[in-house]
Amino acid sequence: MPWGSAVGQRPCRVRGSPGLRGSLQRLQLDYVDVVFAGPRPGPAHTEGLDPTLRLLRLEELVRAMSDVIDQGLALYWGTAGGAPGDVMDTYAVARQFNLVAPVCQWAELPPEPRLFRQIGLGAVTWSPVAPGPAPEEEPPPHGRPMAKGRRQPPKVGELQPLAQRLGCSVAQLAIAWSLRAEGVSSVLVGAETPRLLREQLRALQVLPQLSPAMLQELETLLGEAAPP
Repeated sequence: MPWGSAVGQRPCRVRGSPGLRGSLQRLQLDYVDVVFAGPRPGPAHTEGLDPTLRLLRLEELVRAMSDVIDQGLALYWGTAGGAPGDVMDTYAVARQFNLVAPVCQWAELPPEPRLFRQIGLGAVTWSPVAPGPAPEEEPPPHGRPMAKGRRQPPKVGELQPLAQRLGCSVAQLAIAWSLRAEGVSSVLVGAETPRLLREQLRALQVLPQLSPAMLQELETLLGEAAPP
């Protein structure tokens, strides 16, 4: 769920629930497990704001997500696209007013470590071999180039020798590498069939095989595909 309004307009708390209800109707679902809320594309919705107004914006977001949980439209909520400082303050606002705090964050690799170390906010991320879209973006059609500024995946051929040494696929190797990062709770996969899903889940068997030397090699290849 993108959050925030055009410049000069105050974000509206009442838009959250109706917007999510519309999405649930299109998905033919009564509720979702986790809903992510983050700023709209462009300048951060708290950027340059008076400190008091900034906290009010964050409080409005937390109250809107608490309403979503209370109405049974989602079981949990997480942050998406916010600066680490905004995420920390969002969590603090929820605790201060006894509202529903976020349980996770939508983040590219590597996630901000202090969000996990200080408030236990795990990251939902994706494999650097197949970057996922930001929450406010639609995935590009097959064959279309990724949007400007998005990270580029490494060449599959560079990972193939490492995957062969471990007896796994490149996709399984990249997923395992993503899971080993501190603070990562889960990795989104792009499986379109049950068979593909079962195949990608075998990445869990690859994870214990990643030795320090192997991780160093992977860091050189996959680390370059992730933002600094």
